[in-house]
Amino acid sequence: MRGRYVLTSACLHTGTMSLTRTLREMLEGVERARFVDEDGEVWECWVNRADGRVEGLAPYYQKRRLGINDIIWLTLQEDGSIALEAATARQPKPRPAVAAKAEPVREPVEVEAQPAGKPAPKRVRVTPYPKTVLYPQEGSEPSPAYVQALETLGFQRVQDQRAPIYRAHLGRRGYAVALGRYGEVDLKDLLAARREGRVAYAAVVVTESEKEAVKAELRELRLALVTPEALTHLARLRSLFPVGPVELERLLKQGRVDLDAVEALAHEIDRWVGERAAFSTVLIALTDYPAQQVFLLEDLMENLGESGIDRETVAAILEVLAGPPFLLLRRLAPGEYLLRETVADALGHLAEYALSLRNRLMS
Repeated sequence: MRGRYVLTSACLHTGTMSLTRTLREMLEGVERARFVDEDGEVWECWVNRADGRVEGLAPYYQKRRLGINDIIWLTLQEDGSIALEAATARQPKPRPAVAAKAEPVREPVEVEAQPAGKPAPKRVRVTPYPKTVLYPQEGSEPSPAYVQALETLGFQRVQDQRAPIYRAHLGRRGYAVALGRYGEVDLKDLLAARREGRVAYAAVVVTESEKEAVKAELRELRLALVTPEALTHLARLRSLFPVGPVELERLLKQGRVDLDAVEALAHEIDRWVGERAAFSTVLIALTDYPAQQVFLLEDLMENLGESGIDRETVAAILEVLAGPPFLLLRRLAPGEYLLRETVADALGHLAEYALSLRNRLMS
């Protein structure tokens, strides 16, 4: 059995592979999978059927320096292992040779003799001001990790004498949250900020190890629980998907921003990124057709093979490709399309369009 797998940013970020139909058939009844790469190196992985993915492939991705939309061929071997063959594998970068450090050679230096009777110039010792005096902002302690995560997510600290307040500006709307660390902030100040309408939400920062001890107290006071680990994890998700204050507000309304809540959001992001991966897979399948080629939706479904994308999703993607700004296809009849130009040419024209638009925005 042989199948093709297209890597997504979610795969590279988590070191996983989604359980496509081909992988499900290859790994039927298996909890631990053995993958063998091009060099014969074996990778032991876990089959997480609850999340629908195979985990533990990050070292292989790093070894082959794989990127988004790269293709991996999967072949089921007689011993039950799965052979990996990256179609766009890149050889690991060679380590630069370390040159031997030569011993410095001291060269003779001629010293001009001072004329007799001429005194040597006096040295003046200058005592500089302390750095904390010249640059007081550099002497301050760094912000806590949860504050840095809030800033990454788009929040700004608001000057308030009674409670630490952070505001998110979202154009026509926005919201503020009073947020302080448990034991360092007076809970009455947080509640007063919400009661007076200065903020929409009031929350307390506690670590994951402390949250069980204070959960009941915060629930009684109707204060949201926020862990710094969850905020840091949410900020890291920005490298995968542009999350921000809107996603955080949804968690604040639920009264809990901990690792469990953020992990549930991460699974949703995986699905959103998976839709983008399906788009890429369809584009790659269209590269099999030359320019000015007429094809049927059913023909394309055969080319997609074991990609796991259903017919309705493919049809919706083709409709998007038929409209602006792509204009890659022309629908001739229901289920029948004309490929105007090759996918490579179309992407090149789209890149030129995006670059010209970007230049106009920057000028």
